[in-house]
Amino acid sequence: MATPALLHRYTDLAALLDILTHKRLVLLDPGHWSDKNDVHFMASYKQKRQLQSLLALCFTSKFETYHHWSVFAPGSSGVCIRFRRPWLQEAFDAIGLRYGDVQYRELHDDQALTLQDVPFLKRFPYRDEKEFRVIFESQVPLAVKAVPFELGAIERIVLSPWLPEALVDTVKKTLHSIEGCQKLKVVRTTLLSNESWRKKVDALV
Repeated sequence: MATPALLHRYTDLAALLDILTHKRLVLLDPGHWSDKNDVHFMASYKQKRQLQSLLALCFTSKFETYHHWSVFAPGSSGVCIRFRRPWLQEAFDAIGLRYGDVQYRELHDDQALTLQDVPFLKRFPYRDEKEFRVIFESQVPLAVKAVPFELGAIERIVLSPWLPEALVDTVKKTLHSIEGCQKLKVVRTTLLSNESWRKKVDALV
């Protein structure tokens, strides 16, 4: 199977403004994640490896779904940043980060695993997320790890399906006013209102 060319980061407008202004992504403590299985295993991994810092950042390689928007970028301030995967991987390699696609396993799966696999494991029911994960490990206590990147790594910014149409132009102008972002492609998703789809179905009925 071919490696997906894009990685999608679901977040909110406040985080997007920080990302574009500083041209960086940030890895944070996974202790605040909603999936408590993830929290537990990341904490166990950190302890077993005797690390002072274990920070992470998550993406998905799957094209947008209603689930992704409603869970990871809910409400009108949600956004999805579509990154060119090779560009991001170069940025991760430049500062020695570990990254990879998450493996989804069933409870009875007895395939051999190692401690190094733990940060990239999730239970099989989460398989539709198609998660891609980046981690930073250190013997120095840190709360944040910044990852500088070139704006060319961004394929486009996708605005929330719940963002009122009247606000779309204002948001676009604000993003384009950030240094270096004048030509950034910014669109509002048509997930909840797609004229082409409606016409196609109308033709059938």
